Amino acid sequence: MDYIFILGTHPAWSVAEIASVLGESGLYWENERILVKKDAEIAADSLMKRLGGTLKIAQIETFVPADTNFAKIAKICADILVKKAARGEGKLVFGLSDNGVGGRFAADKLGLNIKKELKTKGISARLVTSRDKELSSVVVGQNKLLSKGAELIFFRHGSDLFVARTLAIQPYKDLSRRDFGRPSRDDHSGMLPPKLAQMMINCAATRNFSDTLLDPFCGSGTIITEAMLMGYRQLIGTDLSEKAVKDSRANAEWVRELYGLDIHPKFHIKNATRLAQFFKPKTIGTIVSEPYLGPQRGLDNIEAVKTELQALYTQALDNFYQILSPGGRAVMVWPVFFGREFLKPALDKWKPVKALPEKFSHLPWVKLSYRDTLIYHRAGQRVWRELIILEK
Repeated sequence: MDYIFILGTHPAWSVAEIASVLGESGLYWENERILVKKDAEIAADSLMKRLGGTLKIAQIETFVPADTNFAKIAKICADILVKKAARGEGKLVFGLSDNGVGGRFAADKLGLNIKKELKTKGISARLVTSRDKELSSVVVGQNKLLSKGAELIFFRHGSDLFVARTLAIQPYKDLSRRDFGRPSRDDHSGMLPPKLAQMMINCAATRNFSDTLLDPFCGSGTIITEAMLMGYRQLIGTDLSEKAVKDSRANAEWVRELYGLDIHPKFHIKNATRLAQFFKPKTIGTIVSEPYLGPQRGLDNIEAVKTELQALYTQALDNFYQILSPGGRAVMVWPVFFGREFLKPALDKWKPVKALPEKFSHLPWVKLSYRDTLIYHRAGQRVWRELIILEK
């Protein structure tokens, strides 16, 4: 089966995540999207709930020469909609997305031709349009295209025009609710976005979800709650802050009740630099965490901040190494101040792991740090995030 994955605002992170979950075999880069060729069918709905960096998953239905006339393309698309579109009561609802086709391709004109073709088949249809060439996940969701019709995505591959049918979209409502609707938030200390937490957890490449996952700087519990939804059952969050542990407990209980989960994470007030005194050696399967990133304001003395954080991270990593199982991974984000000031804690015992498969790392759109790590930031941010993956 052939699929395309439409990626989010940090495509390199998205590719790293997809490769970690699906394996890099059968993955191909195609102009800001990923082509996925797999022998088995992909469970798109459940996979989409897990992937933080993917906007849409679509199955490739067919392809035609790029110079094929609109009448023929419209007939092909109408046939796809008749055979594959979801059908509820009332009109068949469909939308078209131009994913970088270029040339004289006009989705609105094609949409009207498809409506005419459907009418000849006795099917009344409504075309969903947008100001943008590509329908957003919000537009697809609000118009219920996947439950009352379909979205068709068009993209160019070589000299051919491909037609794909969307199977799943990013659950934007759920992600927003878990981000802004959780009962306990700490905007002063900063909040890890659920999508970024998902990507970090996926990059741990855990194959056995019964292993213990630890977040030693649990904050308000975002990593723990996202891991709950992924199916991890043995979850532990620790933090030096009593408030953070209280917030994490409240948020985990909220997610447990909201989604009907029979998962009960454990939380403890513990110093990350002394975890080896609390946990037995080699008992933790995976560590995923966003540690203290330093002050978000008042970064006048960068060297002092870096010295403090490097000492903290070095001590914490020494404890992580002692309690982590052999072959286990620690996935963290470290701060990069002003996009150029990197931390350099001691990593003598660890094996650094590249997040991005080698076959994608040299593409022109990929921007890696000087140590081949991925960077996550938004415009105007002074503190960027660097994805660090270490293996014992």
